[in-house]
Amino acid sequence: MWLGPAPYKPYSTHRVHTTFRGYWDYDGGGLGDMGQHYLDPVQYFLGKDGESPVSVEVDAPQQHSDAVGTWRRITYTYADGCQIILDGEGKDEGMAYIDGPKGKLYKGFVSDIPDMERKLAQYPEPAPQITDFLESVRTREKFALNEINGYRSCTLVNMGLIALRLNRSLKFDSTKDEFINDDAANRLIYQPMRGPWSM
Repeated sequence: MWLGPAPYKPYSTHRVHTTFRGYWDYDGGGLGDMGQHYLDPVQYFLGKDGESPVSVEVDAPQQHSDAVGTWRRITYTYADGCQIILDGEGKDEGMAYIDGPKGKLYKGFVSDIPDMERKLAQYPEPAPQITDFLESVRTREKFALNEINGYRSCTLVNMGLIALRLNRSLKFDSTKDEFINDDAANRLIYQPMRGPWSM
């Protein structure tokens, strides 16, 4: 029962407790475990809550078929050219967190934009969001962390994991939510379930 719909494997203490996260059948390493929590605010900040990237590129060693390995870089690119770059090796220590045509933003909100604080003050406050779930239920207003942006951030994670497993870059149709001309990648979106589970 613990395996759920994942393929049957003999019991091993390493497949349960905290180390289950390192196996493709149950999670997807650090990216699969915590990726959506880190990527969701980035996606919001970039105004990408309503869309998915059109491609994902990976730079990684060949992955083991059963256990998740390391990766150097994963790059997501949106239709407008905006990119999210994940540095798996921690080599981009001095790089900007956000790099755009009008300037850069570094760790600790340090920026090379002259008079950034004054310029920020000229922008309107972001639209208020409901961050109290009970209030959202009572008022029937959309909760800040909702099924739409949650779906998009999980799509980011799964695109990266599929590209990582196949060890190749992929093109994605963000309208159909499927990879373009790649049957192997699309099979990983809806993996077969071991009975009695089904959808």
